[in-house]
Parts: sequence; C-alpha cells; structure tokens
Amino acid sequence: MGHATLRVARMKYKQLIVLIPSHGLEDLPTDLAEKPAASLINGFACLWHPALIASGEVIPQWQRADSPQGDLASRLTLIPIPSQDVLPVGWVEQARSVGGVVISGEHDREKILTQALAPLGPLPELDPELVADFIAFGTTYLLLELLTRRMRNFNHIDEGYLHREMVAAATAAVNADPAAARKHLTTCYEMLLESRERFYPVECFLLDLCLITPETANESFERLLQSPAPFNVHAPAQVWQTIVESDPRWSDRVQAALERKTLELVGGDDEEVGSALMSLDSTIWHLQTGRAIYQKLFGRMPVTWGRKRFGIGPHLPQILGRFGYQGAMHLVLDDGIYPDQEQSQVRWDGNDGGFINAISRIPLPADGASGIFRFAERMSESMDMDHVAAVMFARWPDMRTPFLDDLRRAQAYAPVLGKFVCFEEYFSRASGPARRLSHQPDEYLSPSLVHAVAAREADPVGRHIRYWERQRAFDQADWTRQVARVLMSEFGPDESASQLQAAVEAAHPEAPQEIQAAADQAITKEFSRSVPRLQSIVTGGGEAGPGVLIFNPLSFPRKTLIEWPSGSVPPQDRNVLGVQVDSDRTLALVNLPPCGFLWLAGGPARANTPPGKIPLAEELLLRNDLFEVRFSEATGGIAGIQTYRRSPNRLSQQVALRFPHEKLVSVGEGEERESIKTFYTSMQMRESRILSEGPLVGEIETLGDLVDENAGEVVATYRQRSRVVRGRPVVEVELEVCPARMLEGDPWSNYIGCRFAWRHIDVALTASMQQGAHAARKQRIEAPHFLEIADDDFRTTILTPGLSFHRKTGERMLDTLLMTEGETTRQYRFAIAIDTKYPMQECLDEYSPPIVVPTQTRPPEGSRVGWFFGLSAANVQLTRILPSSTPNSVIVRLLETEGRGRVLGLQCFRTPTSARQVNFRGETVMTLRIDDAVNVEISPYEICDIELTF
Repeated sequence: MGHATLRVARMKYKQLIVLIPSHGLEDLPTDLAEKPAASLINGFACLWHPALIASGEVIPQWQRADSPQGDLASRLTLIPIPSQDVLPVGWVEQARSVGGVVISGEHDREKILTQALAPLGPLPELDPELVADFIAFGTTYLLLELLTRRMRNFNHIDEGYLHREMVAAATAAVNADPAAARKHLTTCYEMLLESRERFYPVECFLLDLCLITPETANESFERLLQSPAPFNVHAPAQVWQTIVESDPRWSDRVQAALERKTLELVGGDDEEVGSALMSLDSTIWHLQTGRAIYQKLFGRMPVTWGRKRFGIGPHLPQILGRFGYQGAMHLVLDDGIYPDQEQSQVRWDGNDGGFINAISRIPLPADGASGIFRFAERMSESMDMDHVAAVMFARWPDMRTPFLDDLRRAQAYAPVLGKFVCFEEYFSRASGPARRLSHQPDEYLSPSLVHAVAAREADPVGRHIRYWERQRAFDQADWTRQVARVLMSEFGPDESASQLQAAVEAAHPEAPQEIQAAADQAITKEFSRSVPRLQSIVTGGGEAGPGVLIFNPLSFPRKTLIEWPSGSVPPQDRNVLGVQVDSDRTLALVNLPPCGFLWLAGGPARANTPPGKIPLAEELLLRNDLFEVRFSEATGGIAGIQTYRRSPNRLSQQVALRFPHEKLVSVGEGEERESIKTFYTSMQMRESRILSEGPLVGEIETLGDLVDENAGEVVATYRQRSRVVRGRPVVEVELEVCPARMLEGDPWSNYIGCRFAWRHIDVALTASMQQGAHAARKQRIEAPHFLEIADDDFRTTILTPGLSFHRKTGERMLDTLLMTEGETTRQYRFAIAIDTKYPMQECLDEYSPPIVVPTQTRPPEGSRVGWFFGLSAANVQLTRILPSSTPNSVIVRLLETEGRGRVLGLQCFRTPTSARQVNFRGETVMTLRIDDAVNVEISPYEICDIELTF
C-alpha cells in the first residue's frame, strides 16, 4: 500500500483481557455508581484501540476476575473498579512480575489508553476519529452482549470471522489506510447488527434529546449541530430567542441542521410556566406565542411537543392536535405525579375523545456511565413490551463521558443497537397499532405547591387566588373591548388586545410582583377605556336620564346580586327581583340576559328596608327560601346546611391547623374525660354577630381561635362572615385567618385549612380540573374552581375561586388548604352551592360579578335589555371573543365543562352570513349550518373555536 507498517513497538500484546466481577455477562452488575460503571465500560471499550489489536493481532476477551486464566506474560489486563474486590490476592503483582501489563481501578478513558499504549513504544500518528470509531465498537459490543442476554439469547457472532476482519481493520488503521480500515470495520459492525437481528429482526430506534439553555449554547453544541447522527433539541421558545439575540449565527446553524434533517426542534411553549393550574386559554396562548417565535427564528414550527417542567394532562392532546403537532412526549424531566405507563409509542387519548401519538418512556440520562449501563435493561423492556422498540437519551450539549458519542459514532456503520432518528421520523416510521394511554385528570398532580414551599417563595397558595382574580378581571375587560369592536364592525387583528393579553400572561403565578402589578394596571386601564365605549354604543341615540347599565359578560342568564350606586334605588321592574336598602349600601337582586345588558332607571332614595316577617339571620342561623344554615355554638363554623324538603345535613365546615404529626389531647370532663389522638387544632368561637337580617341578604359573623389543646395555646385567630341571598342557592363565606406564628415544612401535612365533612360515604366527588368537571379519586386534589359532592338525590358544591389545593382526609372529609409555609394571604373566599346542576357555571356566576355602570343617558326605547351572544346549553361556556384574520369575522371560543357532548345553538345579535369551526391555526375543521342559530356539535371537554362572518 506504500505505507510503513508498525515496526518500532517494543512489545506485542498476546492477549487483551478485561476482568469482570461476575461469573459471566448474564449476571454482570449494571446498577453501579458512576465511576465503577465508567471503569467497566471503558475496560471493554479501550481494548478495541487499533494499535492494541494490531500489536499482537488479537481481539479483546473477558475473563472472570475471581479466577483469571492463561499466560500472564505479554498480556494486557484491565481490572475495572468493581472487579478489584474479587481478584485473587497477589494476582496483580504476579502478572506484572512475569511481564504482563495490568491497569487496575482506573475509570478515565484517556488515562487507560495512555497506560495501555505506553509499552508499545512510539506509534505512527493515527486518525483520532477512526480510533474513536474502534473504541465505539467496543462500547457497542459490550452493550449488545448485555442486550443479547437480557433477551434470553446467545451470541451468534462468528468469532473467527470477527477476528480476521477486526485485525485487518486495525492493521489498516495503524498503516494509515483509513479507507480499508473503515471497510473492514463496517463488516465488523454489520456482524453485530446481524447478531442483534437474530433475536430482534425489525428496526429499533434511539432518540437523542438534548436540552439547551443560553449558557450551554457553546462550541459543544455547535459541534453537535454539525454531526451526522440525528438528534432532537428541546428548549422553550424564549430560550431560543435569547440564544439567537446573543449571537444571530445560531439561527443559520440551526436552520442548516434542520435542512439536513439531522435536527428536530421539540417544544412549542414560549416559556415553561406552571400551566397545570392555569387557564386553558393560557396554555393556548403560550403555545401560539412560542410557535410564532420558532417561525420567526427558524422558518418552521415544531411538530413534536414536549416539556422539561411538569405541565401535562389529558387536556393537551386536543390542543396539540389543533396546532398541528404530530407527536408528543407524555413525560416530564421534572418532579410531579403522572401516569408513568412507559411505552415507546402510545395513543395518548385526550378528554375530548381526540388523541395524539406519544412516547411515554422515561429517557436514560446519557451524561454518565451509570445511565448508559442501564441501556440493555431499558431496550430489552421495550423490545418485550412495545410495538416498536425505542430508547430515549436525555443530556446537555457538554458531555462528561464519551459513551453516548460512542453510540452515535456506531450509527455511521450500522444501527446495531438502534437507529438514531428525530421524533418526526420516529413517529412516522413507528406508525401502527399502539397502546392507548387514557387517564383521568386526577391522576396528574403538579409539584408547584411543594416546590414553592421548598424554595421558600412567598404565597404558595395565595398566588393562585390572585392569578384567577386577574384572569376574571382580564376576561371582563377583554369582553367589553371585543363586544364593542364587533358592534362597531371593527374586524381584523387587535394589537392593543394582544399587548394586554401578553401582559396578563406574563403575570403567571410565579411571576415577580412588579410584573403582576403591571398586568393589574394594564387591565384597569383597558377597563377604563372599553367600558365607557361600550356604554356609549348601547346608550347612543337615547334620551337623557339617570340610571344604571349592567353588563353580563357570561354566556348564560343570571340571577345575581349587585350593589346599587349611591344616590338612588332600583325601580320596580320585572328584572328587579328584590331590593334591600341599608344605611351604608343598597343591594338589588336582578335578572340579567346572557352575554348582554340591562338598563334600569334610578328611583328616589328611600328609608332602610325592614327585615320582614321572617328574618334571614337569627342567632347562629341563616336562611333563605331554599335552605337553612346552622352554625356551631362551639366552633363558629357551619354545623349544617339543610333544604326545606327532606334532606340530610349537606355539609359541615370548620377551620383548623393541621400538625405534621399526631398529638394527644384530652376531651370531656370528670369520669368521661379521655385522651384521643388528633392531627388538628380545635376551633373555638368567642363571639358572633348578626350583620344583616334581610329582607334580601342575611349575614352573620363569627370570631374565635384555633387552639392547640395539647399545648394549651392559641395558634391562630379567625373571623368568618357568612351570607345568604333570597332566591340564590349559595352560601357565601369570607374568612380571615391570622396565625400566631408561621408554618413550616411539608405543605401537604402542615397547613391551616378549611375542613369540610358530609354525611354519607357513597357519594361521587367531582372537581374542576382544566376548567371541566372530573372525578376526584386521589387523596391530593388540585381544583381551582369547585368540588362537588353528589349522589342520586342531592348535589352540594364547594366553590373555591383560586383555592387550588385540597386533601381528602377520609371517606367523607376534605381539607381545602389556606395557608402553608411562606403564605402571607390572610383573607379568603369560598361558597357552598346547593343543588345546582352546572358547577362550573355556578362558580363563574358567583365570582365574575356583572359590570355596573351609572349612566346619565338611557338607551333608546325598546333597547333597554339585550344580548349579544347566547348558547342553548348550560354545560357550554363562551370563554373568549377573539379577533380573526378573515375579513368581517370574529372568533367565539366555546368550552364544554361537564363531559357531555351535544349539539347546541350559538345565537348572535346579528345573523352571520357564514360560520365555520377552525383550529388554532385558523384552518377549517368543518363548515357549520345556520338556522335561527349557528348549529355547533361539541364533544366532551372540547375547546371549540367558531368563526362567524358577518
């Protein structure tokens, strides 16, 4: 060939041996710490260096460390760290005394190679990339041997043929003939592939998932982008934006890899916030915003969705599908509880009946030997259990160990252990029958509460209360703006509305206080602009006359209580169901049309209203025309709620501090005194007051202490105001709790909470999850809107506006968490609804008050009550009115909340010329028929965008 052969070696290795700490590869320990694992893998891999093989024309072998065999002279022996303890005493000294080379207890690849090559003397310069391919063969060979045995099979490699080809490859390599070396080395790799295909003859796949941050976008990542083996990169869109802004060349580098199809971008969210407890509109907005950033930076959007942080649930398949995603990762690389049913490919069912292809196998950490050593175990599980075998690796661009790079190098020769692919190719090639991944929302539990407490962040509970208050305020401000635009035939993009929503979405529960305050100010500013504008549109053309204009942004008719502006009283009107005039306020119960308005003239002021024959509030008793509420003389909490028809006590309520451990307390007096164990303080009332006797509103206040009876000390004080309204099926509660000292520790076991108890155990507990009613069967529950206790005859609903964390403490008891470590919130609201059919609607009705606007102009005659949009189904809510890019069009977003699909009518103040359902990319899903209303077919829990063209 014209090249000098290796003639200067002072030593030729007659054997290349690695000693293993087991009887065979079948029982080779793979659950090892990092250094022992690296020592063992490198012990196998380094012996395949071409100079070592060419020196004595031998290939590596393994022997048992407890009984090494053969001639020790001119032999290279590697003793990994796990093998040291089982080696015969004095064996190392004996081997070295007869001329053997022994490398013991080393785990670093470069150090092993330096010591192994030194006895060979000066070597010709070898291609480092080619040398790395030989060593990668050693890693691949070891992992294949382990996989073969995991698959209950035997090595089918022709050892003689392998010996000849490998020696030829090594000889060519040291003689500077890389083409011949690669040809023979390819044959060796193909022999490994043939051996694997004996027990798994179809394709298997390897997925390399790289996580990127602005700090790790470095030379290592640039080299990775240039590598031929496909890989996937995950990062939120804002991270990519930061990376590209710091160095615009990253955009071209990423796009070049995308064009070569060696890279796929995974993700879609602009940032990874704690979306599990946020609104569905927030989830959609973060995806829309993130995808727009991807498009701007790289000219394309992701087709595979994934998150590092917890944020998965059965609401996602329909959202992802309507954004055009082809696949998803049903897993998180963070904490959190979710169904970890590991499969390489599943049909991830959404709660709307849709699905998306997904992978749910937890990735192996690829940055360490201990993770790589578990490869055979994980791949064999997939081969045995999955329709398509696959293993995913997760890592950063900078790798501490070379083992994943070994597997990526092997890809250039043969897909021995699997083919590295991007997710898009994986989901397209792995298509076929897949197991269904169908789970309920209560099987998912975010780590947000635990993380916030562990990080000593402020207001782990209160942050979610404020988030939902802000969302409701934004919904009202946005509603008034968009209705005004539609009435004035203003269509097309709305930049001001987009900026407002961006400010609101930036104020997520974990956002800094200044960002949340800025969002609140932006909402207030928008409200101050849009409400007067809508008022002027409604009252335009009318005569002068004082009154009150009441807007109802919700899509259902309401019977609601308002506080009438001072200076006048409500008139006698069929839409005014009751009035109460007190010295400091005037209250009115009014009927409001759906998604519309009511104007009422103001009447002259009058004297305070007497409570009536039967007061709504007496000593520790509230009543209205639907039920009675009794309060405990001992605790001051709700002792019972009963309707006037024959019914059991619906619910009892107390406030208590839960201790992290049980305490022994004494109860009773004299001979009846006994000791019991309890986790809770005692709620003890000091006084009670009647605040309002009626005739419209009954209100009682109780005050008292939370007492640690074991220590005999007051740990907190409370003030509870409870109110009922004639004609409304709700008990409204405002609660103030002031602890004597801050709580500490696990928030799920040490907290101040509101305790609820009901009579029977054979009830169905339903909770609001992703703004829909879902069964709540687990001990820990995340539900920011309501919890419903129902049987065949009765329905009792606890409305929890933003109080998101609940814990079942028995078959008929539940705690709603109010305060944990770090909580500064002291005032809370909740309500108890009796026999209401639609809990989500009731929560919206209770905590989204109508907009009350004093006016000096009355609407034109015949236009003093009206509606803009309406729905014929109470289980469907109109959540947003959105601008559309289609001329003369607007999008109405609907949400089914009860898990009951149906056909409904969407009524509009003006009949549209056409209507269609669109996905989140504005593409047509179906064209809709228009009769007296737009006919919409909605699935259970579906988010349905309807574009109306006028």
